[in-house]
Amino acid sequence: MVLNYHKIGNGAKILLAFHGIGQDFSCFMTFAQTFADRYTTYLFDLPFHGSNIHQTPFMVTKQLWKDSLVQFFENENIQEFDIIGFSIGGRFVLATFEAFAEKINHVLLLAPDGIKVNPLYRLATGSKLGRWGFRRVIAHQPTFMKIGNSLQKLGIVSKSTVRMADFMLGTPLKQKQIFHAWIGFKELQFDIPKLIQLAQRFQTKFSFFVGRYDQLLPPQQILPLSKYVQKQQTVLLDTGHTKLVDKVVTYLSKEGFS
Repeated sequence: MVLNYHKIGNGAKILLAFHGIGQDFSCFMTFAQTFADRYTTYLFDLPFHGSNIHQTPFMVTKQLWKDSLVQFFENENIQEFDIIGFSIGGRFVLATFEAFAEKINHVLLLAPDGIKVNPLYRLATGSKLGRWGFRRVIAHQPTFMKIGNSLQKLGIVSKSTVRMADFMLGTPLKQKQIFHAWIGFKELQFDIPKLIQLAQRFQTKFSFFVGRYDQLLPPQQILPLSKYVQKQQTVLLDTGHTKLVDKVVTYLSKEGFS
């Protein structure tokens, strides 16, 4: 798997950055530019996103991801680094930490996916029938909105989540992208106690940033990991999901990195 990325800044520290679903490398562009004196940042396009949007569908396994990063580290002569991820980019942060914990000094997770598995995600990706149904639903907007509104009435999802999903699936290309990403990333699941042990063994610092009004990945989603990591900070910001990255830039600009 070829990794596509942009290199920004000239700081002494190395930072790898992974965006959310439906986005591209520019998600962390302001972050990279703001902290260009601190970090040399590698902004990645996730599979099926950005420059990879027309990729042939494939499964992103942990081993494939690890092998790709080994080659990347050799090419860029990277020995140690920090890492940041937003939303589904959190899965790639956790996969990288699991594989290379000894190289990582600081993990920054912004409303991360991958700590707790959403039952709807498991239903949509866990079987051939579920994947067939998922493809049919997202490709037919009226049906998708009908199901979304029903789930909202039952209190399973929020109104803002339904609106966001409707926006993200607004075109056939976006529908294809989301489907391939959800299916292609489903192997990136984690043994949280193992991650906690790695964090303790290597004394890795974890910083969690969550949005007070985030209904897509609410603050409590991080607790299975954040509650047990020894060197950690959790920052609750007054925002929802979509503006969280910008809020983190503002926060760190004022408060600095601890």
